[in-house]
Amino acid sequence: MTVTPSFARSRLLMPGIIGCLVVTALLGWFALHQKAVPPSVAPIVKIDSPPPTGVLTDPVKIFQRAFWRSPAPDDRILHAERREWSDSGGLKRWQWFIAVEPSPALMKYLRADNAFGLVPFPMKLDLTGPPEWFAFSPAEVDVLAAPRGNLRLIFSKTKNQLFAMDSGSGFQPGATAAPAPSGPPVTVSGRLPAVSPPTPSVR
Repeated sequence: MTVTPSFARSRLLMPGIIGCLVVTALLGWFALHQKAVPPSVAPIVKIDSPPPTGVLTDPVKIFQRAFWRSPAPDDRILHAERREWSDSGGLKRWQWFIAVEPSPALMKYLRADNAFGLVPFPMKLDLTGPPEWFAFSPAEVDVLAAPRGNLRLIFSKTKNQLFAMDSGSGFQPGATAAPAPSGPPVTVSGRLPAVSPPTPSVR
């Protein structure tokens, strides 16, 4: 039997081709059967703006601003933080975070009564620079959100724990006053004088 050069070359290349096919098949099998590992905590997106000009940590005041009521004796505030960005014109932006072991009354107020008119939030929660203690497993919480706003209430499914967060802009400068009309004074005919009576000074 005469062996041609092309036949000999193909016999030499055949094991390499088979090996490549086997490796490719194994890699494809592993890619199909590998399970994605869920994140242990909610993702954190670092804030792009400069650091806040003020940070408040008074738990009672932050609770009052968050829930529009004072904490009851059985409301246990675990952590609280409010950040503010101000300049010479006043407050420009604010952001707060709080973690609470809520009382039954607070849970009823927030969930059953739905005091803030929130709706279920099925999308992935996008957090902006929260404190380290503001961490939880996304699969183990229910999230309610304001339809038009940034308020989020995050209820643990496994324990009596509530996380909440909100953010917004501060005071905006008012409109400038309209210029006074120019021209000759308007005279008013009739029995009343054309000018108002003097206003007494207030001390």
